[in-house]
Amino acid sequence: MNIKDRILGILASILQYSKTNWRSLLKYSVISGIVIFSFLIGGSYVVWLTKQEEVARNLETFQREVSDAYDPNEIKPIRILDKNGKLIGEFSRRKFRPIRTDNLTNHGNIIWALLSSEDRDFYEHSGVNFTALLRAVIVNLTTFQKQGGSTLTQQLAKLTLDLGARNVFNKLTEFYCTFYLESKFDKNTILAMYLNRIFLGEGNTGVEEASRYYFNKPAYELTPAEAALLVGTIPAPSNYNAVRNPKIALKRQKMVMTVMGKNQNLHPNPKSIEKDFEKKVDANIRKFRSFYAVEETKEEEDKVVITSEIGKYGFDKDFTINLASDFNFGIRQFVIENFSEIDLESRGMNVYTTLDYDKQEAAERSLREGIEAVRKKLSEDKANYVKAGKTEEVSKQNKIIENMNGSLISINPTNGYVEAMVGSYKISNIFRLNRAVSAVRQPGSVIKGLVYLMAFEKRIATPTSIVVDEPIKIRGYAPKNWYKGHRGAMQVRTAFAQSVNTIAVKFMDEIGVGDFIHTLGKILDLDSSELSRRFQHNLTLALGSGELSPKELATVYATIANNGKKVKPVEILRITDFEGSELYVNLLPDPKEAEQILDPVACAMTLNLLEAVVSEEGTLKIALKDGEKFPLGGKTGTVQSPKEAQKRWGSRKGVRDVWFAGVNPNLVTAVWVGNDLGAPFPGSGSGTSGSIWFRYVSHVARTLGFGDSLITPFNGDYVKVDICAETGGILSNEAECKHPLYGQYYYVGDQPGGGTSTPTVTQTEGNNSANGSDEALSGEDAVELELPASKEDPNDD
Repeated sequence: MNIKDRILGILASILQYSKTNWRSLLKYSVISGIVIFSFLIGGSYVVWLTKQEEVARNLETFQREVSDAYDPNEIKPIRILDKNGKLIGEFSRRKFRPIRTDNLTNHGNIIWALLSSEDRDFYEHSGVNFTALLRAVIVNLTTFQKQGGSTLTQQLAKLTLDLGARNVFNKLTEFYCTFYLESKFDKNTILAMYLNRIFLGEGNTGVEEASRYYFNKPAYELTPAEAALLVGTIPAPSNYNAVRNPKIALKRQKMVMTVMGKNQNLHPNPKSIEKDFEKKVDANIRKFRSFYAVEETKEEEDKVVITSEIGKYGFDKDFTINLASDFNFGIRQFVIENFSEIDLESRGMNVYTTLDYDKQEAAERSLREGIEAVRKKLSEDKANYVKAGKTEEVSKQNKIIENMNGSLISINPTNGYVEAMVGSYKISNIFRLNRAVSAVRQPGSVIKGLVYLMAFEKRIATPTSIVVDEPIKIRGYAPKNWYKGHRGAMQVRTAFAQSVNTIAVKFMDEIGVGDFIHTLGKILDLDSSELSRRFQHNLTLALGSGELSPKELATVYATIANNGKKVKPVEILRITDFEGSELYVNLLPDPKEAEQILDPVACAMTLNLLEAVVSEEGTLKIALKDGEKFPLGGKTGTVQSPKEAQKRWGSRKGVRDVWFAGVNPNLVTAVWVGNDLGAPFPGSGSGTSGSIWFRYVSHVARTLGFGDSLITPFNGDYVKVDICAETGGILSNEAECKHPLYGQYYYVGDQPGGGTSTPTVTQTEGNNSANGSDEALSGEDAVELELPASKEDPNDD
């Protein structure tokens, strides 16, 4: 008898037993159902009894808010301190009087939008709208679409209890709280409490706070369109708000305005509604979009980017002191998400962080000066358009100038401390998206540091191995260099310093794309789905076709600088109240026990290469006087603007993203400069981002100082030798050497003259058309060509 027949036999037996014993089965099913139902009802009631005293205390606070007794001046501040104890931020949870029962009707538009969208029968039901609940259950079961049936009172009960996980048990507990609320308070009090406690995204709790954040106005001044946008965020505030996801937010705004038009009787003062409102929804939306400068711009692959001034004024609204805006905003988010509203409003807090304000100040100044240099060049081009009377080009140039942006982040590789973070640049000092953390872009050649490291780790090459820059074609992929032609035979260190694309692709082919992605995932703690989404499985990864944020790039290089041991970026060390009692402690792992992801010898060899980039033969030539020298190394990265983007912006030429990853003793820094609209601009990884980095670390070197070496002591199978940069040979064997290199790391036996021959990375396909190795030293910055599409087999490493 096969498995299928056995299963059919078992099912037939069960069916026969059910027919014979259906009365017993029905009886025991009913008894079981009663027992389970009683357990749920009784158990949830017990939970409610244990929570009732806490709920009563919370509701007393909520009620004070909606009465004249509330005094916002009683709120204690949260202070943010840098690693040296300097006060860099101070904010209060609320600095304004919230919505109250005595002014509730003044907030007509937000009440109208809220009741129309969330609870049209609010003033009729007794806390639970059983009709709406049944309708939601039927829709959920029949269409598999999620539809809520909870009332505003139920939502307030959920906010008051804060039970966490959503399950039947907690839902029943919220029912008890719902009826408790309805028995204790009138409808207007419940509505006012709800308006003050609902979360509306970007760390905003309450309509008054959200109104000031998104629209820079008190809630009673909200227009119907503004009120609709706020209410539209309620089902999923972290994803539906207009700052995080404007496309969805604007779509939901129209949905809410449509139902508002059908339910004008829900406005506290219906006579104040614009005549024929339901017919003017689209006109009102157009007016709203015009006022908040909502613009849609198509990027490559028809991706639509929406920009606006919604939320423009909200970033600093809670802060009385804010010396590190982007960093402090992240700290504020953490505090709000991990402490209750009661704690935030009644307990003063000191948040001890990893930031070094001296470095932060230098980073902000360096980034601002660097981007202003780009804006100046763009403004000169704009002046030429103005003289020529090209008004359309002037308008495009204005958009490019206004949307130039950048970010910088510094991490101490020994402990993961984030010591400087500038997440954005704006002339008006208005910040929103933290690009250092949240913006992912193609890193270009700056990723080659990891490519070369893995080639060393697998003993494919050494820094002084001879490689050949030549035309290649690997499984249909023929990469080009950023310069014309090919340069023939050269040392690996020269190929890295000059960012030669063909060599990086050869190395990636021998390393294996799968191994490279796997290693990157381990360094950054990215799961397989995220890796698949951001890193295509082909050789273009060697030239930076994946996507990284500046923080992630800094983490990659921090791991290299930490001798291959895992680095987890840290921003908060501990939080105490004003009396010194600890409220939160970040239990940091012992650095000695950190996971060893990369081989330390390969890391040391790569750090030697990073020093070559900023030497006379590199893409960022830095000549320091003897008295001003300090250890430094880095890698440039430039991504050319795609042809589609160039056409979209009036056939302008330029680059899309410029990067630099810099390494100093105990400090790794990533710098990104780009255009928020994807427009081309003049720049390069060396001339733009590299200059910002050098300006920044030069200040740090002068004022704070650095250690003596990029490479810290480690255990490994290595030797250190002195070599001559021109020849790659042992320094003592060279009669003359213009560029001696001291203390270069190699695996034992792989050093020049060590007795083991390191293979040359040879030609794959095509003939050597080098212009001669004498041309290997270039006076130009590295600008990679547009990354071509690959037709490789994704399973072929």
